[in-house]
Amino acid sequence: PEPSTTNTMASVGPLLRPLVRTLHPLRLRLGLRARVRTFCNKANSGGAKAAKTAAESSKTSTSSASAAASTEALGARWASWKSVAAMGAVGAGIVLYYNYEKERVLSETKITVTGKPAIGGPYELIDAETGETRKSSDFHGQYTLLYFGFSKCPDICPTELKKMGRALDMVDSRGDLPTVLPIFITIDPKRDTPERLRAYKKDYHERLMCLTGPNEEIGKVSKAFRVYFSAPAGDEEDYLVDHSIFFYLMGTNGEFLEYFGKNLSAEEVAHKMMRVLRSDIAEQSMKA
Repeated sequence: PEPSTTNTMASVGPLLRPLVRTLHPLRLRLGLRARVRTFCNKANSGGAKAAKTAAESSKTSTSSASAAASTEALGARWASWKSVAAMGAVGAGIVLYYNYEKERVLSETKITVTGKPAIGGPYELIDAETGETRKSSDFHGQYTLLYFGFSKCPDICPTELKKMGRALDMVDSRGDLPTVLPIFITIDPKRDTPERLRAYKKDYHERLMCLTGPNEEIGKVSKAFRVYFSAPAGDEEDYLVDHSIFFYLMGTNGEFLEYFGKNLSAEEVAHKMMRVLRSDIAEQSMKA
């Protein structure tokens, strides 16, 4: 340097030394603070990384726990379905075995019935209209429909006789079937005199024939047709007679063909009667 510059530095040097000494501790402190800040930043960064790692670990642990719980729940649900399926299989097996045993027992105890029941037989009663004796053989050559009842029956007998008349009208309307004669046989001959029966029959089918007779003959014909009835003994005049309720369709030779219960309607009786009549006519034609 030139003499002037050197002199200037030399003159300024003593003035800067106190300032340098004053600023040096501050610089040291600033350096320390920078190092502390750096350390804190590193510490904070490490803590954040540690927290993140811990959170990820916790999340992994939670996911593992959730997966384990889900696996256990799925296993429990599967075990439950297996139990239900096993119970269903056992129940189905029991039902199948029961049905098998039922069919086996029924097949072993099955009774085959052939032919017709022994219903009907010869009888000899009094025609209420003419007072003449009528034998069962007098009706051979025609179909008859018999009903057993009594004229003082309050509801059942009137209802059944009306149904009988409607069924016969349906059969007549076909035009291709033989005429069926309806016959009413009293089970109460004590009160059902010929005079009473003549008046009684006017309320029913025009072809209806009413028969009565002695107690012995009534008992005989009722037994032949398996008719149940029960009348009180004694001299009482106002009583009811308990009895079975059936129509009996008889063939042209006096043989039993079919019966019709109280549960059938007039239409059902008519259809069934027509089917039986056609079948019997066809059978007679084959025999001829």
